[in-house]
Amino acid sequence: MPVSYDIDLAAGLVLVHLSGPVSAAEILDYYSTLAADPTVCPGLSVLADCRQVTSVPSFLELYSIATAKGRLPPHLRPLRAAVLVNEGWLFGIVRQFASLAEKGGIGVLPFFEAEQARQWLARSD
Repeated sequence: MPVSYDIDLAAGLVLVHLSGPVSAAEILDYYSTLAADPTVCPGLSVLADCRQVTSVPSFLELYSIATAKGRLPPHLRPLRAAVLVNEGWLFGIVRQFASLAEKGGIGVLPFFEAEQARQWLARSD
């Protein structure tokens, strides 16, 4: 499965794992599945591990993903998402996605190190 997740309530995180070629439909399906999950609560951030991703949706598809609203009620939408990457090309794509997601009020940053990602997610500013 290219997109899977777990919720760590103690850490306040949705832990998403993406691998292989990931399509826009698979990401949107994840959004729908998350929206239906009764475990989701206000205040969760996202830690997405994309270190095993081999290809991503097109820029137009990323735009659709970044601006997809209505999947989660506003009070449940995450305000921060840290994305773990291990390649420069993926770092750049996440930066592009971040600029699109920012308009929706979600801060997204790529990281090469998991600890740095977790520290950023834990910050209150």
